[in-house]
Formats: sequence, C-alpha cells, structure tokens
Amino acid sequence: MHYSTSSDTVACGRAGNNLTSTSTPDLVSCKSCQRSLVKTDSPASAKKSTPSLAELRKQRTANASPAPSMFCFKANWRARLTSLPGSSRLPRGAVPQRFV
Repeated sequence: MHYSTSSDTVACGRAGNNLTSTSTPDLVSCKSCQRSLVKTDSPASAKKSTPSLAELRKQRTANASPAPSMFCFKANWRARLTSLPGSSRLPRGAVPQRFV
C-alpha cells in the first residue's frame, strides 16, 4: 500500500490505475512512501550543529569592530622622502609630470 493525502498522487511518485493508497501511515507497505513519511516527521526547524559559511561571515563581521587606523602609508612615505637629502626626491603629487 502507498501513502497518499489526495486521490491522484502518492508519496513515492508512482502513478497507475491499480495503485492502492491510504492516508494512515501504519498501513503503508511501500518502502519509498515509508521513507517519505519519516522525512516529514523529522523536525524541519532543528538547528544544524555546524553553522553555514554565511552565518560564520555574519558573526565575524558583527564581532569585529573596525580597528583605528594608526598607520597612514601616504603620510609615512611623504615623511620618508622629505627626510632624504636632495630636492629631486620630494613627492611631486598626483599630477603627472608635464615635461622631462
């Protein structure tokens, strides 16, 4: 016997004119229908033991606060170039050089 909640479909997916079906789970003898009954009986809202990758990313971004930026690369590089001898080592800015 197959498990069916309606008259036209059975839980295992088989189709035919001479299928016997019932809506009581105790009378079901088809192994596929029994497995589908076990799957529906298990709680779908049970929490998985391992979190998904998306959940881990959300946790990491929520827990990690942005660290204060103490080191500025541009300012440090400017200070380093300025401390070197010779005027040719001064930073020329973001504008490209017009002539050589």
